[in-house]
Amino acid sequence: MIDTSTSTIKNLLLGHRSFFSSHETKDINFRINSLKRLKSAIHTFEKEITISLYTDLHKSAEEAYLTEISIVLQEIENHIKHLKSWAKPKKVTTPIHLLPSSSKIIYEPLGVSLIIAPWNYPFQLLMNSLVGAISGGCCAMLKPSPYTPNVAMVMEKLIHETFDEKYVSIVQGGREVNSVLLEQRFDIIFFTGSPDLGKVVMKAAANFLTPVVLELGGKSPCIVDASANIDVAAKRIAWGKMINAGQTCIAPDYLFVHDSVKTEFLQ
Repeated sequence: MIDTSTSTIKNLLLGHRSFFSSHETKDINFRINSLKRLKSAIHTFEKEITISLYTDLHKSAEEAYLTEISIVLQEIENHIKHLKSWAKPKKVTTPIHLLPSSSKIIYEPLGVSLIIAPWNYPFQLLMNSLVGAISGGCCAMLKPSPYTPNVAMVMEKLIHETFDEKYVSIVQGGREVNSVLLEQRFDIIFFTGSPDLGKVVMKAAANFLTPVVLELGGKSPCIVDASANIDVAAKRIAWGKMINAGQTCIAPDYLFVHDSVKTEFLQ
């Protein structure tokens, strides 16, 4: 996998800004049709996505569908169903000093989004955020994880065959490419990864006052009290810990178990 050059990144960003300025992405029907195209492309590439997830992470076909593909498809369906109502101007109360005028909130897209995804759910965490960017009327530049190269290449093929690169683009590479991306001005950045890298992203975004969404790993306790159904609780906690080989942001991390059920729970 070849790193995307700095000049290519800058040219893609110029293309995004030009396309966003055309106001084409503001049209609700354009957004819905784009979501439908993405859904169709995922179905077309489903086998390749599944194979690449096994090649990179040894995910079974069942787990690939359960934890990655199906989640994105459901997200698309949800946005198609509700987008018109979400984007509809909302009437609000008018302050007395502005009467007899009327007031409403008009929802506007931010512009060009940058989406940086991690390796543990490489397809889902990139594409789910893309769904939000499309639905919100933004252009998007996508940056997959270099640690899942086969998934990254399948997603590059999917994006190139589905969207004009002035609307949605995808760039490849490691942390050097991330550094180049973060030197550019975007209108919103969505980053999923570690707290340490989250600080780097937020610091870079602060230079442009760019809003950021950070989905970072943390600590995830489970509480098992005396009244819990121990058999059900133990199975669910074990499932949540083991799915995706334990590499999940909210995988159970440590337990608080009531002393009266500790032995039963451990067994």
